[in-house]
This record gives sequence, C-alpha cells and structure tokens, in this order.
Amino acid sequence: MEIVRSQVRKISVNHIFFVCLCGVIAYLFRASDSYNLKPVWRKRVETQHFANGRFPTEEDSLPVPIITDLESDGVNEIVMITNDLKLSIMALPDNKSSTAQVLPHVQIKHRVKLPISSHHSKSSQPVVMTTGFTTPYLSMMQIRKQIIVIVTSDWQVLCYSSQLELLWKTKVMDVAQDLKMYKIKAMGVLVTSHSLSKNDEGLIIVGGSFSHFLHQKPVHSDGEHANHTTETESSSHFSTFALSGLNGSVRWHHLPGDFGEEKQDIEDNTEEHHWKLGLRRNRLHVGESPWTAYKNTILQFMPHNWSDYTDTSFTLARFQKDSRKAEYFEESDKIKESQNVLSPEHIVGYAYGGQRPHNDHEHVVNPNAVVMHNHNGIEVLDLLTGRPITRFQVLQDKSIFMDIDNDDEAERITWGQFPDHTVCYIEIWRQKPVYEKLEQIPVCTTKRLVWTRSWSLEEDFYKKLTPIIKKGVAKKRGIIRHLMGHHLSGDNDYDILSFTSLGRISALDFEGNYHWQSQTIASWADIATPVRRSKDTGGEIAEQFHKSFHPSRVMMSVRVSGKEDAVAIVGWHGVSIVDLTEGYVLAEHSIPAPSTGLITTGDFNNDGLTDIIVTCKMGYIGFELNKETNHLYTLMYAAAVLLSILFTTWCLSSDNYKEDEDD
Repeated sequence: MEIVRSQVRKISVNHIFFVCLCGVIAYLFRASDSYNLKPVWRKRVETQHFANGRFPTEEDSLPVPIITDLESDGVNEIVMITNDLKLSIMALPDNKSSTAQVLPHVQIKHRVKLPISSHHSKSSQPVVMTTGFTTPYLSMMQIRKQIIVIVTSDWQVLCYSSQLELLWKTKVMDVAQDLKMYKIKAMGVLVTSHSLSKNDEGLIIVGGSFSHFLHQKPVHSDGEHANHTTETESSSHFSTFALSGLNGSVRWHHLPGDFGEEKQDIEDNTEEHHWKLGLRRNRLHVGESPWTAYKNTILQFMPHNWSDYTDTSFTLARFQKDSRKAEYFEESDKIKESQNVLSPEHIVGYAYGGQRPHNDHEHVVNPNAVVMHNHNGIEVLDLLTGRPITRFQVLQDKSIFMDIDNDDEAERITWGQFPDHTVCYIEIWRQKPVYEKLEQIPVCTTKRLVWTRSWSLEEDFYKKLTPIIKKGVAKKRGIIRHLMGHHLSGDNDYDILSFTSLGRISALDFEGNYHWQSQTIASWADIATPVRRSKDTGGEIAEQFHKSFHPSRVMMSVRVSGKEDAVAIVGWHGVSIVDLTEGYVLAEHSIPAPSTGLITTGDFNNDGLTDIIVTCKMGYIGFELNKETNHLYTLMYAAAVLLSILFTTWCLSSDNYKEDEDD
C-alpha cells in the first residue's frame, strides 16, 4: 500500500499533461466507423416476360420499388411491381433458411394481379407508383395507413390499400391515339391528405404528357431544336388531374385550352407558334402571372434538373407574390400555432422513439399550390382549382437551372448531355440580360501538387449520369484541414457532384475548385470503349449496353433520421456508397449483372441504416448497410501512444541520469 501511495505522490503536472495530450491525439486521429454492403435477398424475374425474351429494355421499364412503412407499425415493407404485372408487398427472408452460397428469395406477404392488359401489346403498362397518407397527421397516438397509387400509360389510375385491396380504379382520359406511336415523356403522381371537399378523404394528383416516336425534337448543343412536325397538343401538353382519395372522381383538371390565353405585355423570347391549333406555346393562361412575380418563391425550388420521366416530381407549397413575402415551410414560431402539421426536423422513425411515418409535403403550412418539375420546367397550379398560377419555362435539353450568383436570375448549366459529348465539361451560362458563358469547369481532371492528368478521352459519351447540385456539404481532404476543424461546419454554397464512366466521383464548387475525388467500382468505361470501337453493333454485349444498361445514382442519408450525407451509384460492375463530406468510399459491392434501372433506398431491415435495392437483368437484389464501430482500434491506438510517451518520459527522466552518474 505504501508503494502505491509513493507512486501516486510522484505524479506530477507533466504526467497529467501527457495523459491529456494522449487523449487529444487519440480523439483527433480516432478510427472512424466503417460500413459494408451485404446482399441479403433477391427477387428473380423471368426472362420470358421481357419484350425480346432475353434482357429488359426501355419497353419493359417498371416503377422502381418503394421501401416504406405502410401500416405505421414501425416495420418497413417493400412494395414492388414485377414484370409479370403483379403488385407485391414483401418482407425480408428468414436468415435461418438461407445458405452461404445462394441468396434467399424475398418473402411475399401480399400479392395481386394488376387489372391491366399485358404490356407486350403496348395497350397499357405501369409507369409510376407512389404511396401516401390520405388522413391528416394529428398526433403521435394516431395510426395511419398508406395507400398505393399506380398510374399506367393509358391514363388508368389504380388505388390499393395496404392489404392490396383494390379501392377504386378510374381512367382519367381516353387516349385516342395508338400507343405504339407514342411514348411517355413525363409522368408523376402525388398522394396528399389535403381534401377539396368534406368527403374526399385526401387527394390524388396525377400529371403526364406524351411524345411521338417519329416526331421527337433532336437536341443540339446550342440549345435550339430542329424544325420537325410537332405532336398534337392533347398529347404533348402536360395534363394534370386532381382525384378524390375516396373514389377517384375528378375534382379538377388542367387540359389543353382549359384556361385559355391572355396577351402578355412582357417580352417573351420562348414563344412558339403551334401550326395546327393556331396557339402560341408558352403564352400565359388567363389569370396566370409571369414567374418574375413569384421570383423569390420559384428560386427556392431550384435547382431544376430534369432528364427523363423518372425526374418528374410533385410537391405542395404556399405561393404568394413576392410583395407578400411568401413562405412555404413552417418556422419554429408557427409550430405552436398549428397542431395539424409536423415539425420541420425529421426525427428518427417511430420504431426508434421518434415520429410516426409522414410525407415531406406535410411540413407545408396551409398549402395553396402544386409545384411540378417536368420537361417544360417548373409549373405551379392552384391546389383548389387547377388554375395555372405561374411557371418557369426552360429549354427541353436536359440542362440544369438555378441561381448561382445570387442575382435573382436563373443560370443555365450544361453538363455534356448533348450527342457525341462527354460529361467532362460543365458550362455555366447567363440567360439574362445577355446570353453569355460565365464559366467552363473541367471535371475529368486529376490535380496533384506537381502534376495534372486528364482522362477525358477515356470517357463514354453513350451512357451519362446527370451531375447533382447540392447545398454545400463537401469539404477538402487533408490532415491540416481536419485538425483545423474544417470538416465540422458547412456553408450555404452549392457543390457540384460529377459522375464519370470510369467510376470517379468529383465534388467541386462553381469556380472549379476541387473538394475531393474518389474512385469507385461503379464504372462502365471498360465496356463502353470496346463497344464504341467495335463495328459489330449487334453483339450481345453491345446490344445490352445500348438497350438495357442503365447506370444510376441517388442521394441518401446513411442513417434514416439524418441528412443526405452520401450518394449511392451503380454501374456495370458494382455498387458504391460514397461519403459527401470528405469523399471516402463507405462501402461497395460487386453485382452479378449490369444495372438496368434506378437505385432504391430505404431501411428494409429496420435497423436505422439506409439500405439499397439494385435493379439488374436477373431481377432485384437487396443490399443491407452494416455499421462496424472501431472503438477498440481507437483504444489500442491511444494505449500505444500513452505507453510510448510514458516510456520516453521515463527514459529521459532526471532520476535515470542520476543513477548513471552514481555508477
């Protein structure tokens, strides 16, 4: 005991300082958590249901699966339409019955055959699917069940309960044209708990438009369209319907000619004369205001990024003219005023002690408008009548539009979307008052301290992924920046996330400064190069590459309750998840077949981490994201540093020198 006391008395300020220093070093260089992707289930598809009998093409495209809690019981289900036109609700397989060699099939809880004809006849096929609540959110004690709404290519709307009971079915518009000559250009659907009349039980908003196979307008790099015969106004117009959630009856619609046109006193350089109907396209409807009257409101719904019909989206908003200071999302002082809305923060799900499931648009206080992102731009309709409020018209060339320099004007961003162009250059164009190029940013470049390398000649110009523009979360890599705390706080600037066929992801700002670059296995350039050089375009690989392969990327949050802090990308060889802050590859895994559809994200195993579903030629594969804490490595590292410091201190102590002198 005396020995212990004597040793304690020897502890000095230096010892305490060294221990604290060791703790600080261990904290700054602590081992971060690691993640891994693990395939846990599959859903096989039968190739005989494909149009060509071999692999899926655009003709076989179906709505992406949805991962959601249908019954508000804290357990997420997988809602899926398979290529045999069956709607299924699925659950995870029993792990005990699975083997290490073969992935188990997902279990089917409910399944029903869709009451539509086979899509091989081109008479009808599912295009979009969504889920939502038709009962308003009132309290945490409330249990709400979602409905499933499916819209087909011939304007049929099917509504199912959470038990797959067909609640109602309606056809909102008769398609007189032969569907073999037309294709879906844009289509979307929204389920909301807001009602127009007392007995509506919610509202279903459906919108879409068609394009002619032979009369599509080629897109050119100068942003202009070649002169070709146009489609009929009834098919090319983005028509919108509001349906009662109770029985599907039409509450209002926005069809060609519904609200007429009025003369504009403002300069409009986007007018086009319709040769058949004698109308001028892009003219304002009666009662519609130019977008400049709602400029501050419209700019908050940017960036506008539309490439194909899967980018069509609807949401609700509160629209007032700028002079009245429009507000969309509730503030902290308004939460107390309204008891029928949710707080703006998305807390962890109900299964983990948080809120009941809800839709994003339920955060909007007293909405009066429907905001639609489609190929025409941003269109805003009155929620009560369907009357057009305003719209932001854009060129249909897949460009991105947003206000970059805070001048209250939207700039146009091109990213190599034109034929025979690669994604290696992002160009920023000012629209008004003078059309001019502001910036050209090279993204296919690796910059190091003493050298710079460009891989633009290796890039594919057949299959491209649209860049993502997001509020600034990316931070530059480096130990010095890490120690200075640059990774702890963000700013309000936007970042550009660029994706290339070599599997490289780059994060940079609008001035061309790189935050980070990462290499992933989600690539397809090694397949595209021989396909491009080969003269045999009818080969199996070349045919699958051109007609079936579909790379995809999606923003996601690692934790279900968190902000979007990662991006998932899938290519020909594999799928990867990349952290947005410093660009580290969190997890990746190979896939047995190239991707043929969009990635789906959600928590299907109910562990609080976001999982993903990959669509490929063989069907659907579910990957769960697992987290591994590395506290043990941090503890071992801290102990090693502490022991080394103590050993060095002991070796250099004055007592040792005195003993040597005595000897």
